[in-house]
Amino acid sequence: MSDYKMDIKGYIGLSEYSDIHDYFGIIDKNDRFRITIEKSDDNEIKIINSMLKKFGFFIYEQGYEGEGNYYINAFKI
Repeated sequence: MSDYKMDIKGYIGLSEYSDIHDYFGIIDKNDRFRITIEKSDDNEIKIINSMLKKFGFFIYEQGYEGEGNYYINAFKI
């Protein structure tokens, strides 16, 4: 089991979503993943959650940190 982390800062455009999509593809079964989004809105969070589910991730925790960043903890099933 491996742990992966991705920190996103600033605007998320089509290019960034493509990079996120590619990154999800390298994570194996039972690996854990944490994504932190610096400046997020509800739409970005919904899109990333949808992408995680499409790639077979189980989201076990998510919310705002003290600094206002949004985080999602998941593992691939």
